[in-house]
Amino acid sequence: MRIWRTGWMGLSVMALLLLGLPDSARAQSWTAPLPTDKVENGVNWTRQLLTAKGVGVAPPTAVSPEHGRALAITAGTVLARQELLAIARGVAIDSRTTVQAAMVQNSVTEARVSGIIRGAQVMDVRDLGGGAVEVTVAVPATGEFADLLLPPTPVRNAPPIPVTPTAVRPPAPPAPAPGGTTSQVAYTGLVVDARGLGVKPAMAPKVVSEGGQEVYGFSVVDRNWVIQQGMAGYAKDLRAAQAHERVADRPLTIKGVRVSGANSTDVVVANSDAELMLSSGTNLGFLEKARVMLVVD
Repeated sequence: MRIWRTGWMGLSVMALLLLGLPDSARAQSWTAPLPTDKVENGVNWTRQLLTAKGVGVAPPTAVSPEHGRALAITAGTVLARQELLAIARGVAIDSRTTVQAAMVQNSVTEARVSGIIRGAQVMDVRDLGGGAVEVTVAVPATGEFADLLLPPTPVRNAPPIPVTPTAVRPPAPPAPAPGGTTSQVAYTGLVVDARGLGVKPAMAPKVVSEGGQEVYGFSVVDRNWVIQQGMAGYAKDLRAAQAHERVADRPLTIKGVRVSGANSTDVVVANSDAELMLSSGTNLGFLEKARVMLVVD
């Protein structure tokens, strides 16, 4: 009877690990990142997901293969979450701050980040043989994690400052179309090609003009959208970025000219491109909804 009860407890542990996942996580088939995804230091910046792996081994005291596997999953999950916490600490929030710095500065932030990581979901369990399993855990970089770490919405008392110090700015002309004609395209998102500049991903990157004006950042974005989907998506391929659902089907594509910020997270664009971004209410509409993709190496 004792052996039966111990084996049943082992099966129960394994069942709870699997059944404790939300429906969306159980329904998701865990796949490797696409070649165009920007993955760096355990963070998939295209999917806005922090992931880590841990290996657990069945102890010799296990009373059955099922019991041993359940214990191995438990051990692997603990190790994976420990690794995930280390990964989270290294994430850049913006051009000046990392998650590690935010945790050091505020004990409440440290406790809450640790709590989020302890709740990381088991996304995949892979048998390695010999009673060992590899457990993958993940937490989104959006939602609670983003809400905790991103700055509050700034007070907007004045309209955006003009990019150049002209006294009167006429309406910007329509964007040139192939063949030298003009186009009345209503853009649905922004793609910034920042390849070759050494840009590093962050939770709250900025796009600034050559004169230093913030063209895209918390001065124009709705924080609620950022919490839902992140400040910007990242990709390693320009076409993949332009086809990403985040920027819909008609994104405006511009080229970055250099990197900025202590953490090399912000992208500088030409003043003419900055003016184009800020000249249209339609453009400001998709910027407000964080429909932005950055293409990086």
